[in-house]
Order: sequence, then C-alpha cells, then structure tokens
Amino acid sequence: MLCLGWVLLCFVAGERTAGFDPSACATKRVVWTYSVEGAEDFVLFCDLPELRKSQFSNISQQSPTQGPAHIPCSGNQGPSDVQWYMQPQSGGPLQEIRRNSSHVQNKGMLHMLASQMNNVRSYICRPRIRSPGLWDMACCVKTILELKPQRNTSCGKPVEDEQNLFLGSTGSIYCPSLSCQSGVQSPEMTWYQDGRLLPEYKNNIINLGAVYDYHQGLYVCDYTQSDNVSSWTVRAVVQVRTIVEDTNLKPDILDPITDTLEAELGKSLVLSCKVQFGFQKHFPPVIKWFVKESTQEQEIKECKKNCVQSNYKNKVMECTAFLGEVTQRDLSKKFVCFAQNSVGNTTRTIQLRKKEGVVFVYILLGTAMMLVGILVAAAFLYWYWIEIVLLCRAYKSKDETLRDKKEFDAFISYANRSSPESEATGSLSEEHLALNLFPEVLENKYGYTLCLLERDVTPGGVYADDIVNIIKKSRRGIFILSPSYVNGPCVFELQAAVKLALGDQTLKLILIKFSSFRVPESLPYLVKKALRVLPTVTWRGLKSVQPSSRFWTQICYHMPVKNSNRFMCNRLRIIRRAFPPEKDLAREKPSGGVSSSESKHGAQNLLLSSHQKRC
Repeated sequence: MLCLGWVLLCFVAGERTAGFDPSACATKRVVWTYSVEGAEDFVLFCDLPELRKSQFSNISQQSPTQGPAHIPCSGNQGPSDVQWYMQPQSGGPLQEIRRNSSHVQNKGMLHMLASQMNNVRSYICRPRIRSPGLWDMACCVKTILELKPQRNTSCGKPVEDEQNLFLGSTGSIYCPSLSCQSGVQSPEMTWYQDGRLLPEYKNNIINLGAVYDYHQGLYVCDYTQSDNVSSWTVRAVVQVRTIVEDTNLKPDILDPITDTLEAELGKSLVLSCKVQFGFQKHFPPVIKWFVKESTQEQEIKECKKNCVQSNYKNKVMECTAFLGEVTQRDLSKKFVCFAQNSVGNTTRTIQLRKKEGVVFVYILLGTAMMLVGILVAAAFLYWYWIEIVLLCRAYKSKDETLRDKKEFDAFISYANRSSPESEATGSLSEEHLALNLFPEVLENKYGYTLCLLERDVTPGGVYADDIVNIIKKSRRGIFILSPSYVNGPCVFELQAAVKLALGDQTLKLILIKFSSFRVPESLPYLVKKALRVLPTVTWRGLKSVQPSSRFWTQICYHMPVKNSNRFMCNRLRIIRRAFPPEKDLAREKPSGGVSSSESKHGAQNLLLSSHQKRC
C-alpha cells in the first residue's frame, strides 16, 4: 500500500509539473564573476525564506477579496526537499535537473563549474511537496545566472576561492568578488555558510576571533549592484578549510607490522599497506608497493589506493596490491611498502612464507581436543572413582571371603551413650546408626554379615577376650568415632583391632567420623597413628541416611569383595527370614500360644540388657 501511494503521488506530481508555468515565479538575477584561468565552483540555493518575507508584506497590502494566488509557501520542507529545473535563455521546454546530471545537488544546493556553461541560463527551484492549490509564484524562485569572466589582471593578486584557516588562531574570510573590481565602495554583504544565512556578518571580510572546526564549509557572499535599468546580485563562492600546521614527522606505516606473511602456493594473495600521514598543505601523500628480486626493483602498478580515515590533523591511506597466484618464485621475492611526504620516507619490507596448510591446524586441534578429553576423563574418574570400582567388582568373580576361615564380614564398634550434641539437635545417635541402619543397609541390602556385640555374642564371658575373638573372626572393623568414643572405655576395641591388624593382613579397619572430636593426649600411640592413617568416612547426618547416599557407597568401597551369586543368595535368605511362609509360622507356633519369633525377640532383649555396661 505504501509503494502504491508513492506511485500515485509521483503520477499526480508529474501531471502538475507538465502544466507548470515558470514565468509566474519570483525572478532573481545573479551575476557570477569567475576567473578565466581556474575552474571555480559555484552554487545556487533556493531563496524561499527571503521570498516568504516579501510575500507576507504583499499579503498585508492586498484586499481580502483576492484569491489565494499570493499565499506563501508551506514551510515544512527541508533544504533537501527542493526540485531544480533549467531553461536556456532562448526559451524552450523546461528541463528537470536529475541526480545523475552534470550539476551536483547537495542538501538542496546546486553546484556547477564555469566550464559547464557557455551562455546565460535560468534555474528554477521549488519545493517537491506542497499544500494543495499552492502551485503558483509563491512556491518557486527563478534565478537568471549570468557569467562574467575576470580579465582585469592589473589589480594585483586576487583573493582565492579556496582559503585555509589555522585551528586555534585568529583568521578572516574574504569575499573574492570585490578583489578586482574598481569603483565599488564596499557594499553591504549577505553571507551564507552551507546554505545557512549568517545575519551577523555584513562586511566583505568575516573576522573570526578564534578558528574552530565548525568554521569549515562552503561560504557564499552576495551583494547588490544596480544601474538605471535593473539591479542584480553579484555572488562569489569561497571554500574554507580549517587546518593545522604542517607536520614535521615522516609517515607511519601501521600495517603490515611484521616482516613475514604466510601465503599458500597456488592461491591468490592481497598485500595491504596502511600508512598514517600527518597534515601537509601543499604536499600530497605518496604510497606505493615495490617488488625486489635479487638486484632488480619494480613498482607494482596495480595498486588500489583509498582513504581509510581522515581528520584535520592526519590521514590514513591504504594501498592494496593483488597477486593472482602465489608461486614458488614469489617466496624468494621481497615486497616493499613505500610511503613519503615532504619530511621523508618510510619503508616496510615483508617476505612471503609458505603456509603449512590445514594439516597442522587439524593436528593442533586434535591434540587440544585430546588433552581436554583427558582432563575431563580424569575429573570424571576422580569424582566417580568409588562408583567405577564398585561397578567393576559387580562383574568380578573373585571372592575375598573364600577360605579365610572367618565368620563375619565386619565388626561394628560404637559408644552406646549418645553425645550431648546429638541429643541437643535431635539428630540420630551412634547407637541407632550401629543397631538399626548398618544391619538394614549392609545386611538386608548388600548381604554382608555383621557382628554386633549386643546381638551376636553370648553374655557371660570376659569382655576383653570376647572383643579379641570377635575381631579375629571379622574381615573388617568399623569404628564409629565421637567424643564419647575416644574419651570412653570403648576406645579399647579400636586399640585391640589395631594390634591385631598388624599381624593379620586380611583384617582392615574403617573409621567413621560421626561427630567432631579432639584426640585426647592420653590415647596410646598406636591409636593416635591409626586415627591419622586409616581410611575415614564422614557421617553427614540425615543426608547419609538413605541407602543411595555417598556415605554407604564409600562404606561398600571399603568392605570385602563377595561373589555376586552369594550376594543374591544372601538377599534371598534375608527375604525368606523377613517374610516366612504361613505354613512355617503355623508349624513353629507351640501349643502354649507363644510363637518362636516372640521367644527369639525375648532372647535378643536379654542379650541387649546383658551388654549395656560394656562401654
């Protein structure tokens, strides 16, 4: 819809342009006095703002009965929304000046050279978009341009149409049109900068207190001359540049920065040289590429030059040379980037080096990926080492418990008095861990055979002898350490186990740090050393209760390896022991009404009560 609207607008505009009458436009006569020797730039811009003022004065003098023929132009257009037309002096059809014509349009201004015109012409400008009904003289300006060459050379050196001002210093801008005209008494001037009116300047010289960067631009000076017949506007154009003092430094080559460049044989190559030149008023920068082979040196003609960056202090130029195909002979040549200004010259020599190709890159990339893989695998093994060992054990047929003449897989040693810390926090006690959690996980889940003094030893014997005999019959010793344990009589069980482990290679001890404690100075030397060197597993409270926690995984890692078939048999026995068939229950129940399980439970309570005083 938007494109269709633009097409319709252009069609309507074209129809109205066909009926456009330039004779109804306000007329302005401009004289351009130019130098015959030089190619000066001249500019026209649409004086609609000045016309608008005169229109308002005309409206105030007209009667209200007159039509809208003298209504001023719509003031919403910018300087670039202007259309220019050209008409020869002899008349003829109106020619639209397009963007691709010899006249340059920039910001609504029309630029031209004296060499492009050989007679008097008329130029008409009007806004591209106007309000409905405003297609009359109020919206167009006709400028009759007349050329007058300067032939009077006796006036001395004329004012140049290009003037330079030094930044930071005082400067003046002169109007070139009065330099070689006699009899002119410094008339009132009208100055413009880039098409913008400068009302504060009225003389033929603009005196600047200090020169800044924004003073640069295209200046136009107008003044009015008249005779008895007509009056006209004399216009001159001066291009003002703000510059700095000439540099006293040689050019600086920014690229290349190395003396070698990799190139692949058989492929094309681009040689780029970037040079920074300081500002110089009268010396253009020079940048070239040379190729040296043995004693011969030749310039590379196919060098494309362009300006990369430019400001009032310096300019960065780039010279790009193109090699269609790199040969083995090119590797022995030297390529020289040459830059020169009025101060001196700078060179940078580079030599081509054969590129190894992508094989080396692939090898380097593969090596890096392999190292990364090794690091990841090492981190994985470090974190999951216990799980990997247990997985290997599951498929390993060797059984450590065969023919060792031992009855228990592990002996559990603990202090049956709860520590004050566990009672205060309401956490699990050592006794609950030893009598409930260890049998539930290690016996019921993994099929290990545990020895609990209160459960598996008949009371009545000597305590020290019972402990020694139990440890001798066990493959592992598990000691639950707490302040109550290391400061109480139960530490004797750890001491006895350490002495027996020195002579029994199949007996291994496992320490469980149930809670923090300080090692007493009164402990025997062997016990202190055991607390430092033996493997320790930390109990982390409720996080370690679940059978799937890392605590039980570490315990299984230190437990003896048993055959998987025996594990399965032990699990089946545990299931049958926990859930006996109904027939067996009826057969085991005596006539007195007391079951065997109840009698066994009473016997276990008797054993527990008989060993309450061991620690």
